[in-house]
Amino acid sequence: MRRAALALAAGAVLVAACAGIPEQTSDRANCVGLFQQYDIYANAMPSEVRDPWTGRERTPWPLAQYRRLLVQNDCMTRPRDLAGLDAVAAARRAEGWRLADSGPPAPRPGSVHAGTVTSDAEAARAVAFFEGFGIRATSIGAQGLGRRVFIGPFRSQGAVGEAILLATEAGFVAPYASRFFRF
Repeated sequence: MRRAALALAAGAVLVAACAGIPEQTSDRANCVGLFQQYDIYANAMPSEVRDPWTGRERTPWPLAQYRRLLVQNDCMTRPRDLAGLDAVAAARRAEGWRLADSGPPAPRPGSVHAGTVTSDAEAARAVAFFEGFGIRATSIGAQGLGRRVFIGPFRSQGAVGEAILLATEAGFVAPYASRFFRF
């Protein structure tokens, strides 16, 4: 009787948890929202937990689910997406482009998740691209996703917006203002 009640309660929790997971599609338009949800879970729980029944390490269910959705929606920036990276850099440098502070201040020094790349070589290339404009950049490994590239810190909302536009123009998939990452 007690096992049945526990199983019913566990099922209700699982159904409630599933209600917040977006529909599975293959559309890059969902990537910013998926990354933002992934960030919430990644900052609220450990990346690995010990399974009490098997004793093995495993990824908590919400993180594993969002990783799978990010891959399914093709949210990683592939080398083909960055094919024009050098051309964008050359064009912007020829214009004398510099990132400028404008508009209201950014909440806390703002940072931007430029994108997630699939290799260390692409991460190094991305970091060099942004640093070539005097923008601080770093990449952090994300299990199952590749390397996440972050840029910043930015003092104004205008600078955050310009950084997102630069990343988009360069070919990065789903750049957005990060609520969690800080330099």
